[in-house]
Amino acid sequence: MMTETNEKEDCMKRNVWLTVHGEQQYEGMSADSSDLRVRGTMEETRDGYLLRYEETDGDGKVTTATRLALAPDCIILTRTGEVTSEMVLAEGKEHTSFYAVPYGTLPVAVKAESVKWKLDEDGGMLALRYAITIGGQRGKCALRIRVRTEE
Repeated sequence: MMTETNEKEDCMKRNVWLTVHGEQQYEGMSADSSDLRVRGTMEETRDGYLLRYEETDGDGKVTTATRLALAPDCIILTRTGEVTSEMVLAEGKEHTSFYAVPYGTLPVAVKAESVKWKLDEDGGMLALRYAITIGGQRGKCALRIRVRTEE
């Protein structure tokens, strides 16, 4: 029988290392990719998992906070800071929202081609592929994140 204390311990945030690899290719532009290894947190939720991490500039100042809510049928990617957006990625479905950057706000539409994730208390991975249109500019993006608990 699980006690209330054990339930709370099981739901606690875990410190993790995230290895983030992103790729993007917009029409008429060269392909671009980025890699980031950063500390973050992983928390089990009623529907799945919640991952959080922060990106910093060269001086260590936080520029963007990223939150990924993972559920069986979709991932909600929320970014706040220099770039603010929320994208709902559900395989085969299109989601429309806004993308706010320092010089203004643009409409954004995303359609997930592939949404895969597998996490447990030790970490795991997620992989996304999606089509994106920002302010009329079309592109293809991929995001892969490996999650490892801190040792």
